[in-house]
Amino acid sequence: MIELVSRIRRQSITGVVEAAIEEIAGDLDAPFHHNGETNNWSLSSAVTEVWSTDESERFINFCYHLPGLLTYEEQRIWETIKASPVFLDNDDTVMETWWEVEHIGHLDRGSISQFWEKLLEHVEEHKESRTIIPFEPPF
Repeated sequence: MIELVSRIRRQSITGVVEAAIEEIAGDLDAPFHHNGETNNWSLSSAVTEVWSTDESERFINFCYHLPGLLTYEEQRIWETIKASPVFLDNDDTVMETWWEVEHIGHLDRGSISQFWEKLLEHVEEHKESRTIIPFEPPF
């Protein structure tokens, strides 16, 4: 059926799938957290706010704005970030986040971006731990 739709619309199959997903996303509500409140936003509007070409930035935006949609693995990364002093705003912070994480403070986006790959390796290495092991930069 998708092939016939693509022929009728003179689109690629990928184009038909993308259009269908965009239509669904416009009709689907997502629990979006912003300015201390959670409200339903269309998924397409939420994605617009969360999207970034930088993977670490996109992840932090996702964690802040759509925390109820995190997988267990994503929660472990997020909890590790919040438990790691290297990622918290301090006197040396270059790129402070514009929003505040409750009971934590502001995060240093620059440090998160700088150590992103090492952070992911750290979380994977400690995935069997019953508790969150804070990340320490490899200096």
